Amino acid sequence: MGPTEYVLLALVILIPLVIAVVVTLWTLEQARLRSRKNRPRRSEPSPPDAPSDA
Repeated sequence: MGPTEYVLLALVILIPLVIAVVVTLWTLEQARLRSRKNRPRRSEPSPPDAPSDA
């Protein structure tokens, strides 16, 4: 095998590896953003017949 074949072999291995790393990092970032503790909580409306603390 000559140097050209080694370069092509390295590209065939490295390009999918880089794509997989990028997709994995993007997926982890999306999961972090969707995490329950990072979501704003909806304020629970008080029942209309409950006495207010005035």
